[in-house]
Amino acid sequence: MKSFSRKTTAPSDVNITPLLDIVFQLLLFFILTSALVQPAIDLDLPESSRSSDYLEADLVISADKEGRIYFNDRNIALSEVEPALRAFAARNSGGEVIFRADGVLPYKDFFAILEASGAAGIENFHLAYEEK
Repeated sequence: MKSFSRKTTAPSDVNITPLLDIVFQLLLFFILTSALVQPAIDLDLPESSRSSDYLEADLVISADKEGRIYFNDRNIALSEVEPALRAFAARNSGGEVIFRADGVLPYKDFFAILEASGAAGIENFHLAYEEK
């Protein structure tokens, strides 16, 4: 009678240290580049001698001199401003909104956005400007 001995082998180990190093480097790269990217919307903001007391907002609405309106970086039409603000107000009760507008934006467009924010129930609506 033959006896067979079972040979036990250690399971092969995979060294994941180099993989983790690469993943952390990529993560760090994307975090730093996303934090340093500024919106590509070219605006000439009005100037004021007052210092701004707000730094961050939950939503930034921008309007350039051609009348294009952006919610953060997403381009929307003027007719979509109020529904978008209502949806924002429903998700973020008491959320901060900053309105950045070019200095030559027509007053009717400025007023339409201001009126839409009031109709949507936005309570914290700030106007952005540059300090002199």
